[in-house]
Amino acid sequence: MPSPVTFYLPGVAGNLFGIYYPRSESAPDGGDILYVPPFAGEMLNSRNLISAVSRGLASLGFGVLSVDLYGSGDSAGDFADARWELWKNDLATAVRWLEEQGREHLSLWGLRMGCQLALDFAAQASSNFQDIFLWQPVLSGESMLDEFVRMNFAGGDDIGRVATRDQRQKLATGESVEIGGYCLAAELIRAIDKLEILSLGNSVSRPIHWTEISRKVDQRTDSVRLQIVENWRKSAAQVYTHQAVAGPFWFFPYFGDDASLVARLTARFTKAEYARGEHD
Repeated sequence: MPSPVTFYLPGVAGNLFGIYYPRSESAPDGGDILYVPPFAGEMLNSRNLISAVSRGLASLGFGVLSVDLYGSGDSAGDFADARWELWKNDLATAVRWLEEQGREHLSLWGLRMGCQLALDFAAQASSNFQDIFLWQPVLSGESMLDEFVRMNFAGGDDIGRVATRDQRQKLATGESVEIGGYCLAAELIRAIDKLEILSLGNSVSRPIHWTEISRKVDQRTDSVRLQIVENWRKSAAQVYTHQAVAGPFWFFPYFGDDASLVARLTARFTKAEYARGEHD
């Protein structure tokens, strides 16, 4: 199987670091997948497992492109300079690169907050994506950010709630705040706060493959998530749902050495696997 290729793409605001996993020539061509990473530290924590799954996908015939968004990872800029619209421009840059390589059958794959970014991008992009894969999507941008603040303040729930209130007050005045080593700009936070996955999914016409990542087999899916899927289906969206058994690897760096786990997660992209999923 060809080795991954690392390179920089010229983005709107600066160079973007990319890794491309070429598909195995011995496997049927499954098209290409653009990976959309989660927010802040979750991107770094999940990098090891995402890399392993990407190699697995390449062995099945998928090309996979992963790009660090501006201000994150090994791309140019500081996190304080990151903006939601700029990140969507970064995805457009990545799609153009794939199209320039002659890769015409493209899909999107988001993890956590990357699911919201993927859906928002797909609703406005000129490209007609084949499928959109969502892994453990964040439902509300505002709730995700509150959780991010609480998790980065030690001392219990009460201190976390006070910290969240204090940081929110600073952001409301337009002041940037530093949390967990990340400088959050008020403009970026305002954009994320407005995001609700329910409305984003209603704007997408492509098949959506929603995978819940649970700690044990047949763990009951949260009723709010089930209702979102049902609402999408009522609006004529084609939605497939699946469960994958794994821990919350986006919270734990160095996760992903388990070959059987990687194989299970990789299988979530195959048509045969999704044909067995719950869908309308």
